[in-house]
Amino acid sequence: MTRIRIFTGKGGVGKTSVAAACAWGSASRGSRTLVVSTDAAHSIGDVLDRRIGPDIVHVVENLDAIELDADRIMETEYGDMVRGITSMMGSIGAADEVPFSLPGFDGLFSLLKLIDYAESGEYDSIVVDCAPTGETLALLKFPELLSWYVEKWLPIGKVAVRVLSPVSKKILKVELPDKHAMSDIERLYARLLDLQALLKDGEKTTVRVVTLPEKMVVEETKRNYLYLNLFGYRVDGVIVNRVLPVEATTGFFCEWADIQHRCIEGLEHVFAEVPMAQVPWYETDICGVAGIRRLSEAMPDESTFEQAPNVEHERYEKTESGWRLSLFVPLAEKGSLELYRAGADLAVRIGGFTRCLPLPNVLAGAEVARAKLEDGLLTVEFDQEARDER
Repeated sequence: MTRIRIFTGKGGVGKTSVAAACAWGSASRGSRTLVVSTDAAHSIGDVLDRRIGPDIVHVVENLDAIELDADRIMETEYGDMVRGITSMMGSIGAADEVPFSLPGFDGLFSLLKLIDYAESGEYDSIVVDCAPTGETLALLKFPELLSWYVEKWLPIGKVAVRVLSPVSKKILKVELPDKHAMSDIERLYARLLDLQALLKDGEKTTVRVVTLPEKMVVEETKRNYLYLNLFGYRVDGVIVNRVLPVEATTGFFCEWADIQHRCIEGLEHVFAEVPMAQVPWYETDICGVAGIRRLSEAMPDESTFEQAPNVEHERYEKTESGWRLSLFVPLAEKGSLELYRAGADLAVRIGGFTRCLPLPNVLAGAEVARAKLEDGLLTVEFDQEARDER
């Protein structure tokens, strides 16, 4: 079974270096490892001090690297869909000569490529260096969000293309996507379902958050942890980077050392159930093979992170009057949480992120009777009796 570890964190925390060190450690233990950059501003090559591009590059024994080019993947693997949508947009004057592009699609196609690597059987471990927190959260929620839209649109779209295509270009002056483009869309939808299953299988895929012992970064780390759990991802560890060594905690750095100490204590309290590792702040840049090897030696063995709880993010239970939905949302506060029905779905909004949960058919039309948030668990009670009385 191929294990996928996704590294994320606030920009500037050393996420890429830590991801590369994790990949190095995995390779040194004999696991065939691929380190993948999905960040549009690739820096894996800079950290390894060698040229890495859109094709897999061999680094050392058991370690390969690649910087994914989303536009290239989109054009080579979903070209009919891209050309169909571009032609349609051009026919209505929305994009005469502008290549097809929608927010989130570039990162999505990079994520889809992970399925190919996982299914190939060529690697035991895949380490993913993602973009900073906000972009990563938007990216990780995108497969679920897009599949939700495609699921609702695809049956209608297929009928529309079959019925309207003969007349759309002549009468409506609109060039609808052809059957080849629709086949690409269907294939994309199937792969989205595969991607969701892969990323949300806590035995195969985990997220590791890199942070710094600084108040502003710690606060973002806590929000990151909450949102990752909201969307059902297993967080298997927190890595605190650039911790001042004992010999540097006097003189000019005395106050910094005190700040770091308080921040680390706070992190240990908040993430008591999550494995945590501290990485020292070195006296020089961590760059090139020698630097990454040195950093990997400071990282704990993978067995440390395997102790992370594999929580059940979403659970339905039958009650006397209906059903109960339980959602694991650690660190959520009542004042920042909104809950409402959106058609056949339940929308949960926390801060700037909303997740639409497709409810099972048994809850169609059931009313939300009550909801309670306690100790990081949101419970929603659905009353079926009220639906039956109607």
